[in-house]
Amino acid sequence: MSEVANSKGKALALCLIPALMLAYFVVGALSSGISIPGRDGALTFSGKAAWIACLFPLLWLVGDVIRHYPAIKLSGAKRKIIATLLTVTGVGLFFYAIIM
Repeated sequence: MSEVANSKGKALALCLIPALMLAYFVVGALSSGISIPGRDGALTFSGKAAWIACLFPLLWLVGDVIRHYPAIKLSGAKRKIIATLLTVTGVGLFFYAIIM
């Protein structure tokens, strides 16, 4: 797959999952807390941990926009590196929110 999406519509479609996840996390952080269902019950974040957990879908979304949006003028290698660093940083912050 080409790093830069062929159309703006395709670029937006690739960012749909992290955008919806970000909306869910922000609404959860603004209300009582973020609840993520799992096999052994629900993982719940509240307070500062909820806001730190919101950084994961935000950084994932920004990484996907950098990787796939054609208006951003970067080489393919730079796109991959920046998007990967942002996503890995977001995952790290999410796991930090879990242990808080």
